[in-house]
Amino acid sequence: MLKKDFLVRQMEEFGKVMAVILGFKKQQDWDKFEEEMQAASLKFTTLEIKEVEALDETEYSKQILNHPTLTQDQLKILADLLFERMNFYSVKNDEVNYINLRSKCISLYTHIQNNFSENEFDMNVHYKLEMLKKA
Repeated sequence: MLKKDFLVRQMEEFGKVMAVILGFKKQQDWDKFEEEMQAASLKFTTLEIKEVEALDETEYSKQILNHPTLTQDQLKILADLLFERMNFYSVKNDEVNYINLRSKCISLYTHIQNNFSENEFDMNVHYKLEMLKKA
């Protein structure tokens, strides 16, 4: 029960942080967007988002998709952060980084979806994966 309460609180806290990130995105305050993105990544996943972004496909699969200690919830948080960073690159017309992160997002959301139990479903993961595949 304690673990469930912790996870619920963590997801609620991440929701608040994501609202701040999206606020900076809406205001196009890219410096604060970057700062908050980095801080959120470290706080919720202990990973540097820029380092994750810089990984090639093989290392990404090894270090992220098969990470021994990241929970399913932490992977969802990382996926959401990478997704927003991908959209940042879209706004900035940075096609190379956009394509790189789109590929990583597809891999991560697919990994998350494939690791759900038969009784689990996440509309956010499903929606984003469908959207990424159509783009």
